[in-house]
Amino acid sequence: MIIVRFTSGLGNQMFQYNLYSLLKEKYPQATVKADTRWFYTQDEHHGFELRRIFENVDGSGFSLEEATIREIFDTTGQIATPVKGALAPTIKHLLGPVNRKLREHGVPQKKGVVFDQLESPIDPDDLFNLDINKDYYIFGFFVEEIYYSNRVDALKKELVFPLLSGENEKLAGKMRRENSVSVHVRRGDYLSATYSDKFISLGMDYYRAAVDVIKEHITDPKFYIFSEDADYTRQAFEWLTDKTIVDINSGNDSYRDMQLMSMCKANIIANSTFSQWASILNENSEHITVYPAKYMADSDTEDRRMPGWIRI
Repeated sequence: MIIVRFTSGLGNQMFQYNLYSLLKEKYPQATVKADTRWFYTQDEHHGFELRRIFENVDGSGFSLEEATIREIFDTTGQIATPVKGALAPTIKHLLGPVNRKLREHGVPQKKGVVFDQLESPIDPDDLFNLDINKDYYIFGFFVEEIYYSNRVDALKKELVFPLLSGENEKLAGKMRRENSVSVHVRRGDYLSATYSDKFISLGMDYYRAAVDVIKEHITDPKFYIFSEDADYTRQAFEWLTDKTIVDINSGNDSYRDMQLMSMCKANIIANSTFSQWASILNENSEHITVYPAKYMADSDTEDRRMPGWIRI
């Protein structure tokens, strides 16, 4: 059995889903399941969103089978939080000492091998050459291009957005008629004490340079600016003409921004998996994506080799 752990916001969940789907495809004789119990006790962003957005959409190939507590224990030697809701944090807290003792005493695992990308880098070749006679528990984000570059067509069939309506539908029609360019500005948590020393909040130098690149490739571009901080973008982008600030989606509808961005003829993305996925799923075959060379405070992003991706 292979278990992939899901955590964090929508963009990261989608990368974890890609790995889950890739492993099911690569190892058809193995059982591949998902561990979503991190969300039982975490309320980061909008919780576990994949089922709510992509499941039961007409024409979608999305599917997700979740691991049981016993399967997680057999693979990791740890007892997962068994329930959702108000009691979940308390139960997780009570299980903490128990799981710590299990780790200290090296409770025998059935056949489990744990890959934790946060503890140490994972060589993709290790995941591409698993011994399916063993059990694996895999944790990380897997944003590297090697995991998805050959699966874009499959992902577009599995991660199908629900139909748009109302203002979103009207805006999408306008984007399709124009040389539309999405501009994603990630602020919010990137400015918080938790993330400010990890992630860069991109400044206007990046966005001005990105707009210049777009104008070299596209005639009469129309810019659509997406951000959780619309007030900031109205002020910060006063210099940009032919723009629309998109501020019609929030809360559980925030994913609609990703959907709208994926309909634009070009994308200027932030150092964010949210807008990165808008580009990966972009419905225009010859779209251009401009992305920042530096994502994290202490490291640059890798070069993207997919056609139309431009690093600045």
